[in-house]
Amino acid sequence: MGVAEDLAYGGKLLPWFAGFLQALYAEGLSRKTFAQYRDHLWLLGGTIIREVSLYDEYQTDPLEKLRESVAGDGILPDHYDQMTQAELKAFERMCRRLEKFLTESA
Repeated sequence: MGVAEDLAYGGKLLPWFAGFLQALYAEGLSRKTFAQYRDHLWLLGGTIIREVSLYDEYQTDPLEKLRESVAGDGILPDHYDQMTQAELKAFERMCRRLEKFLTESA
């Protein structure tokens, strides 16, 4: 458990994140909306890596962990208690879109 393992695991998530962001960009979202999705994706990634590190789940398939994390409106992000209801809804919306993207990409 530690930084090297966290970085390696996070690196395995990046192709899925990049593909999702490219798909969003291709849709022509406004700059503000795109930035919101990007920021929430960053928050999701950090939450996944924290959970993997905490429970020593480095052997878990990153795609499986990502799918599990976005299912059913997604996991609660770190520091969710400091988010407004609107921010939480936007995070859930991003998780639903990412889940759809992952399903269609399979």
